[in-house]
Amino acid sequence: MNEVLKDKDNKILNPKIPRYEYNLYTNEEPIKTGRKIDGKSEYIKRITIPQLPNASALEVNTGLNIDDINVTNIKCLAYRSSDKTYIPIPFISMANTHIGLNTKVTNNILYLLIETTIDRSNFSGWAEISFVYN
Repeated sequence: MNEVLKDKDNKILNPKIPRYEYNLYTNEEPIKTGRKIDGKSEYIKRITIPQLPNASALEVNTGLNIDDINVTNIKCLAYRSSDKTYIPIPFISMANTHIGLNTKVTNNILYLLIETTIDRSNFSGWAEISFVYN
């Protein structure tokens, strides 16, 4: 059953606009988003991406067992604190300074595979993986 959403003046908000509220903490257990996908509750997990690699690859363990879930979305962002620069991952550049994003599975655990074509070691970041349980 859906709750009626009201604004601060107690007026009913448009029920056709979905609103989801949850506190998402990095490297914690997955939490429900409030959305349903194919009738199943969607969950999200946020993980830290440590220092990005220098023209090489980095594997980031998500802690998610691929036999238990179906991934619905992956969002990643790289951040350099020195000048507050944000780069979406994957990143495609005309100057051939790409950051690639892929996944791999090792012992049924989902890993993010981040590959850089130049030195991006001054960036770190985070990823959010949305999924439903089987």
